[in-house]
Amino acid sequence: MAYLGVPRATDWKRPQTWTHVLRNHGFMLGYSELRGNPLWVIFTLRPVSHGGETHPRPRHFRTDWRNLTRVSPDVYTRSGYDRGHMAPNHAMDLLFGRPGQLDSFLMTNVVPQKPELNRKLWERLEEAELDHFTRLFDPVWVVTGPLFDARTERLKSAFRVEIPDAFFRIYAAPTASGAPRLLAFIVPQDAPANAPLDRFLASVDTVEALSGLDFFHELEDAAEADLEAEIASQPWGLQELARLPGRLSSSRHRRPPPPPDHE
Repeated sequence: MAYLGVPRATDWKRPQTWTHVLRNHGFMLGYSELRGNPLWVIFTLRPVSHGGETHPRPRHFRTDWRNLTRVSPDVYTRSGYDRGHMAPNHAMDLLFGRPGQLDSFLMTNVVPQKPELNRKLWERLEEAELDHFTRLFDPVWVVTGPLFDARTERLKSAFRVEIPDAFFRIYAAPTASGAPRLLAFIVPQDAPANAPLDRFLASVDTVEALSGLDFFHELEDAAEADLEAEIASQPWGLQELARLPGRLSSSRHRRPPPPPDHE
């Protein structure tokens, strides 16, 4: 379920990067009990081959019994942060059906995101990957997760849950040559809702330095060094879609108001 290797810590002596791997319908993740966040989540996207029918959005998130600290959905209530999906509900439902959608509502797939980010710019990025990137490449691998600075801040209602300072999203498109096309973003919690997506471009090297994780380590070393150092957005058509408004902002696609436990 991982592309070119499961992400691993660059320094095994740093407990902040320790994870245990959880496998779900359609995605897998490395969960940090110390930080109360998934540090990385991996899934594949493909063009939607059916009519786009979806199931009703679940009304509640669920505690994951596989998670030692058993983070409850209730700890986010009135915290000022949304329960931000890393593997997105909409794509998991479209591509993996109801089981994938329900697994995306497990708390091990959730990070604290500011509502303005979760419901606007981050949602635009999720729409771009499913609506546009999959038209160019099939499949598109996605690796995503939170980023933390040196200052530790936790939810007031749950000391076990650390609040990220930013989030990363890396896209990889395999090619016949074996060297994938890569595209990476780093999006801070306070990112403006209508900012162009290309403002947040980054190299994979930068994501690795900030996360303490090593991605795509099964690549040949020289190729990995070159690919992860560059920022090459042209093959992804980013210039054409960086300023597009969110699809879900239209009345036809607008999602229902969040349930009471979404605050």
